[in-house]
Amino acid sequence: MQKKDLAEKNSSVEIPYLAEKTVITEKNRKSEKNILAVIGGMGSGKSTVLSVLEREGQYERLEMDRLAKNCYLDSVFLKELSSVLPKDVFTEKGELNFPLFRALLLKEESYRKAVEERVHPLVFHMAAQAIFKARKEGMKLAVETALPNEAFLSLCDAVLYVDCPFETRLSRLTKNRGYRREEAERMIKAQDIEKYKERADFVLFNDGNRERTEDAIRQFIQRF
Repeated sequence: MQKKDLAEKNSSVEIPYLAEKTVITEKNRKSEKNILAVIGGMGSGKSTVLSVLEREGQYERLEMDRLAKNCYLDSVFLKELSSVLPKDVFTEKGELNFPLFRALLLKEESYRKAVEERVHPLVFHMAAQAIFKARKEGMKLAVETALPNEAFLSLCDAVLYVDCPFETRLSRLTKNRGYRREEAERMIKAQDIEKYKERADFVLFNDGNRERTEDAIRQFIQRF
């Protein structure tokens, strides 16, 4: 593991069931983790992590993917998208035809970037507002995203990275969400999430064993 925590390894403690790369330092163990970033690629199992944090850690949950979906239903935002997207991804009512919209973004990187340049700032702004509100009210908040950035991560007290084997992620996306395998592969590869693994304070290896995953999250909650 190439992190500054290596310098403190002799005074650190590993949490059972978490990935071997996970190291908790004395500094981390003593500090509060009220605002938690839960990051990981599509199909990694972030929703499972959020559910346990919500149920047993009294964390409120916020999913950036849901915020983005709300943007795609907003008439003002759709009007802006219509200026950069082909007309055939919209219905006669001006709404997005989501299957065509998704296929376009997977096929054409230029369109995907154009959409991301418009939706990501809105989503991160809404997430930042939720974080500020949670801090003001003394709430515990877990914010999930597959597309983090440094500005967002800097607002959080800790970053929990949910790791998962590639094939397990593919299986979840095809069986649980109905994506074709080639679609799922393109979506996973389009997310540049791995570079944030070294940015994480904690890494949870979610190999599909729900009991082991939940035990690991409970270990995390008990520490903080």
